[in-house]
Amino acid sequence: MRKFIFTAFAVVAALGLFACDNYDAPTSLRNAFSDKYPTAVDVEWERKRGYAVAEFTLPGQGECEAWYTKGGEWVMTKYDIKYSDLPQAVRMAFETSYGAQTPVDDVERLERNTGDTIYFIEATVVVNGFLTDIYLDYASDGTLLRTAADIEDYDGIYYYLP
Repeated sequence: MRKFIFTAFAVVAALGLFACDNYDAPTSLRNAFSDKYPTAVDVEWERKRGYAVAEFTLPGQGECEAWYTKGGEWVMTKYDIKYSDLPQAVRMAFETSYGAQTPVDDVERLERNTGDTIYFIEATVVVNGFLTDIYLDYASDGTLLRTAADIEDYDGIYYYLP
């Protein structure tokens, strides 16, 4: 009986933790989002690090995240993109450093309210004989901004929060 009660309590607690991720964004925030992204579908809101974050899909572009302050000011949007959609300067910088044949796992574009755009590349390289995930952040002109290696659940977006 104790095992049953403990298991039931654990299930209820786990469900409660998952429910905390959902956020009922105020109407003013939803309206600001709809004005900026009128074609967005599958919109889900949550709170991350004190920001309201809309996870959504833009038809023809894929998955995105738009970040807003509590007051409804747009901060940044992250888009999943294809490697071929990277600016030429970013592709050249990556390929010069790691080779054109380096397997790229993921590419994202981050547009910020400061007007700058940052590109994230996740790739797999061999380091000391072992496959290693690397994470590279580039400015639009191909300047390497940050690097990280072999970090579980790495998300460079947090470095660029105001």
